[in-house]
Amino acid sequence: MSRRVDKQRARSVGEPPEGPVLASVWPTGTDSVVTQLGKGGYQQATGADPALMAPAIARHAIAAFTRPGDVVLDPNCGAGTVVVEALRCGRHAIGLTGQRRWWRLARRNVTAAKARGAFADGMVLVLDRRPGTAVAAATAGLTGRVDLLLTTLRPVGLNGDLAGALDRLQTLLWQYRPLVRPGGHVVITCAPQRHPVRHDVLDLPSRISAVGSTVGLAPVARCLALTAAVRRRRVYTRATLAQRQAATRAQRALGHPIALPAHHTVVVFRADPEASDPALTELIPPRPAPPTPHRSTRGPRPTSAVA
Repeated sequence: MSRRVDKQRARSVGEPPEGPVLASVWPTGTDSVVTQLGKGGYQQATGADPALMAPAIARHAIAAFTRPGDVVLDPNCGAGTVVVEALRCGRHAIGLTGQRRWWRLARRNVTAAKARGAFADGMVLVLDRRPGTAVAAATAGLTGRVDLLLTTLRPVGLNGDLAGALDRLQTLLWQYRPLVRPGGHVVITCAPQRHPVRHDVLDLPSRISAVGSTVGLAPVARCLALTAAVRRRRVYTRATLAQRQAATRAQRALGHPIALPAHHTVVVFRADPEASDPALTELIPPRPAPPTPHRSTRGPRPTSAVA
């Protein structure tokens, strides 16, 4: 029986569908990231990843868009939280990174997860630019077999170049979009970023949606993944000391309050614009799929990988 039929039957008899119900706000801020990493048995250095995807956010996305046995790919995995949470959810997982520092750390986190009982297959590859090494034969023959590509927007360089990060994201999607099966999902998260002078929040989610559309993906939903706790209708943020100090300086300069970060934005795409998903059509009103820009069948040349 297909997954769609299973979901429809579950609704008809009043049973909850498999995984969390897709909603516009994800309750992923109950525990701090430090607590999540501690409970998950991650290596201590994991928290040093500047663009770390919180384990709770990764776990929620994986449970919402995949089933046990599916394949999850993070093409810019950093310390490897997406890979580890996929393994813990019973999914097969692949992480790619261009930095050996994160490759070594992600591998240690994967090893620790397997030692704690994760039974699915997982691997982490490090990419380089040396000629003569392909992307592990199209990433171990997974063309059209990845069910979920899940990653985060990672600022480039010490100064956090967002334009460079968006260019890097587009390159990654060009390279690894062919691995996603028809009807599969691509999910990109991003932390809120403020303009350095005006201090208004930059509209990164719209720019991520544009990048996805450029490579032929269909934007279908935009959600908020909480990084703050909500208790008794009050929001308790977990902003860092640096974020609080920056907000205080901005408030003095502008003369009005500056909100502390309480969420990450999640942009959801489908790899097949013609396909439909009941969970998504309930979340957002029907609308025509955006036109797919004409492009060559060849994207940028892939970087190479070594295990």
